[in-house]
Amino acid sequence: MRTARLSPEAAAELHEAAAWYKERAPEVARRFLAEVRTLARKVARMPSRFPILRNPEMDPPVRRALVAGFPDALIFVDTGEVIHVVAVAHQHRAPGYWLQRVR
Repeated sequence: MRTARLSPEAAAELHEAAAWYKERAPEVARRFLAEVRTLARKVARMPSRFPILRNPEMDPPVRRALVAGFPDALIFVDTGEVIHVVAVAHQHRAPGYWLQRVR
């Protein structure tokens, strides 16, 4: 089975979000990380089930998978061999801030 690999930037965003949740409630941070792990496995199994975010002509297309129960999403591209998670994006952050990561 393929795996979803986080870019260094996405890993930093994941760490930052988990730290933010942990400051408020450690259990929430644990739940957030568990949801992200579960979602990453789903993305690796069937990436095409998640909606394309940008121009479908873009090769490869950029997709988004929402983290259940949190205002965050995994932004990823499927190269066929590997799923590259380019951002762990909060839904209220500037849209498309991660675009330069896929070019």
